[in-house]
Amino acid sequence: MSPAKSLIVPSVSSPLALRVESGPVPEAGPGTAVVEILASLIGPAYGSMLSCPNPHFVFPTPSIFGNNSVGRVVSTGPDSVTLKKGQLVFVDSYIEARDDPEVSILIGLMDDGSEKSKKLANDAWRNGTWTTHAVVPLENAIPLDEDALLGKLGYDVAELAYLTRLSVAYGGMSTINVKAGETVIVGPATGHFGGAAVEVASALGARVIALGRNTEVLSRLKATIPRVETVVLSGDIDKDTNAIQAFGSADAFVDFTPTAAQNVTHISSAILALRCRGRVALMGGTSEEVPIPYMLLVLNSIEIKGRWMYSRKELREVIKMVENGVLKLGKSVGHEVNGKFSLEDWDVALDTASKHTAWGNQVLFTP
Repeated sequence: MSPAKSLIVPSVSSPLALRVESGPVPEAGPGTAVVEILASLIGPAYGSMLSCPNPHFVFPTPSIFGNNSVGRVVSTGPDSVTLKKGQLVFVDSYIEARDDPEVSILIGLMDDGSEKSKKLANDAWRNGTWTTHAVVPLENAIPLDEDALLGKLGYDVAELAYLTRLSVAYGGMSTINVKAGETVIVGPATGHFGGAAVEVASALGARVIALGRNTEVLSRLKATIPRVETVVLSGDIDKDTNAIQAFGSADAFVDFTPTAAQNVTHISSAILALRCRGRVALMGGTSEEVPIPYMLLVLNSIEIKGRWMYSRKELREVIKMVENGVLKLGKSVGHEVNGKFSLEDWDVALDTASKHTAWGNQVLFTP
């Protein structure tokens, strides 16, 4: 067997100084699986996260970066009863401590800043998936129906990495119980996760009002996905509220405001456009102070939930939707793989990913 290769992040620094190291393929121990990585997603902000300290994305160094991916099982610990060698799996990066489900991390990306999560990240799961062979918790290697996905539906392995975005989007829709026939506001809807949320809401049978400033991407969403209306945001709360309400009262709003967003106004506009007893899921990353219409929330009994990621049950549900063809992947639904890179080409890979921030785009390591 060829040796394993891993992309090591020695420290968060500028200029970046990542390095590829070789070593023996790891063996699975109790509670773990070793997965040969076939495709691992590169987020558009990952280059800046590795070069500039960010208090919201703290991870141990030196370590292997990289989170959700698709691969094949190489070996499993003695307590595995289902996973088999060669099985196609989705590697879920969201880990909850086995003895305290309130403690969580994203392998190869971040902890939540608490001492317990730092311990979980540093002592147990400091390495992610930018490697040829990743060691992951057994429960984070989710079996995929290869016959359906690669056979009947004809997807490429690289296209399956899009499950990362659909799973987060589904977590938001699930937490506020979006139903068929409802009207759901999604904003901003033109980025990776917001666009995926439009896809998920439509697949659940909802009508979607997609918010954003990128008119080209909004047009693609409307042309590609059923039951989508669009609103180009102006930044004027009242104007944008009226534009959303032109499509009638909405039942729910799912927010994916990015970390870098400033002067956030669309959240207020979307809430103001909700019907009585409307629901809100906040899933973005902004650190901005966002004003909310307090009295309207009270008088209209608006429910607001913050949601981080998804449950394992929700992840399995969204995978079933893809395996059964309810949620589609690939070029026919606007998805594009914009680059596949070896670990050695990490500098070009990170630069390429930084340029593909819009809905449907993917840049991957295929080690």
